[in-house]
Amino acid sequence: MTIKEQFLQTIEQAPEPILKEALNYLHYLIDKYKDEQEEQQDLEDLKLAREDLQNNRTISLEQLRQELGL
Repeated sequence: MTIKEQFLQTIEQAPEPILKEALNYLHYLIDKYKDEQEEQQDLEDLKLAREDLQNNRTISLEQLRQELGL
């Protein structure tokens, strides 16, 4: 039996007041997971940006504007 199946089976047996609390907690866990994933992506992006800076793979804002014709 998968975790999802076990979860659904347990939900069927739980009284309504507990289900409300469980749902709130599940929403909290999902939001926390999304935040952690976003933070991890931000850290990876920062690492890449630092590597670009260290290896002179950046251009000035003025250069960018010229290249874009702005």
